Amino acid sequence: MHNMLLSLAIVVWFLLAYPMARHHLATVTAPQNVPLPVPMTLVAVFAFMPLVFVVPRTDGNAVLEEGLTASNIVTLVLTGLTGLYLAVKVVMDRRILLVPFSMPYLPFTLMIAVNGLSTLWSIVPAYTAYRTVELGIFYLASILIFDRSDIERRLADLLAIFVVVWLVAVAPIIAESLASGIVFSAAKNNMMPLVCAALGLLVAFDPRAPRRAAYLLLALIGFIIAGSAASTGALVAVVPGLMIASPHRRIRILGGVTAALVVAAFLVLMLGLSAFPALLDLLSALLQKPPDELANATGRGTFWPTFIKATQDHLVGSGFSAGDRFVQLLTSTTELAEELGRDAVFITSSHNMFLSAWAGTGIVGIGFAAVVLGTAIRWGMVLHLRHRRFIVTMVIFLALNGMTTPGIFQDWNVNVLGFVAMLAYCRIGALRRGREAGLAMVRTGGGPLRVAQAWHAS
Repeated sequence: MHNMLLSLAIVVWFLLAYPMARHHLATVTAPQNVPLPVPMTLVAVFAFMPLVFVVPRTDGNAVLEEGLTASNIVTLVLTGLTGLYLAVKVVMDRRILLVPFSMPYLPFTLMIAVNGLSTLWSIVPAYTAYRTVELGIFYLASILIFDRSDIERRLADLLAIFVVVWLVAVAPIIAESLASGIVFSAAKNNMMPLVCAALGLLVAFDPRAPRRAAYLLLALIGFIIAGSAASTGALVAVVPGLMIASPHRRIRILGGVTAALVVAAFLVLMLGLSAFPALLDLLSALLQKPPDELANATGRGTFWPTFIKATQDHLVGSGFSAGDRFVQLLTSTTELAEELGRDAVFITSSHNMFLSAWAGTGIVGIGFAAVVLGTAIRWGMVLHLRHRRFIVTMVIFLALNGMTTPGIFQDWNVNVLGFVAMLAYCRIGALRRGREAGLAMVRTGGGPLRVAQAWHAS
């Protein structure tokens, strides 16, 4: 009965209370146009420092039992420095605090607030509190990077900078892999394919983009170097993305159906690829990965059922990020060992952004996952066709690639950076479209063009 009432309350929240909260909390703010060097340096160093300065651990509970490593301490320092930078910016202009409450940022901002609230019932409260603060700090820093009036022209340049910085950071790893004959996944990074795909698709859909050929080549190189089987498969998002972005209603409807079929096929192939031996052998050769690894989704097909079983009774989750990283605290370690084998007991992530949302804040997290992604598509759909194709395709790509990565719902990473870039692209584009359309509507909680017109009217 308790679970039923709780589920009903959460459904009521998203159907009734959330729209009211959005209406009253949504703000209309001008593009920030903050100078780039400081926030980009802080964010890039935080994002890629662990790749060159990390102490590996195999025990998911090591941070609790052994304390912080040197790389953890450096991460804390970088978080503190970025927080200090933001504090200075806020003192200089308090309106910066209103920007995360602008649409389409608002749903993700509210999700972070709920993440912080989950500290109250987290299995490791201190970890949840820190991860929420870290996410909030770098989320706002990311907004300040991309929320600028010329983002439609400069987004490719900014994404290219992050790709180049990452390639430089992992250059020794790349060299070692190439020397061993490994090209695909030479420096595997499950997060970077989204940034590389964003750069590539952005310029691919815009024939007028400057440095188009160079950026396409850079995106391809980065994608191959970082790539995984899942990220490569996620490129199929282009098909439903183009259809949903179509100006024709029937094609859009067909695109929605196609997107659902693609997600279903993606899951079937990911967990049951061994049923298609010819395809398995082909992918094994192309991706330079052992067939056994591909057939079992790199172990995910084994530990996902165990993970779901451990979290199934926690309808509001077990604390943002903590419920994902410390799932061992929710179930018997002996049982995990029997299910997964002794070497695989210490899971540090569900490697699925929707399971991460579930583990962290339960049904609320899943609800926010749908709202956050749906809002991005809704705002993307008001843009010009080439921009609309980019946003819709990338949101679907994020959802598919997130089937095997923490995505944007476990902690801050470059996927969150890329997603914020998409939201900023939608927001500034909607402001411009609202000005062009000259619509007479001033409610901030309304649709994208209504919000845009409200800003221009003010």
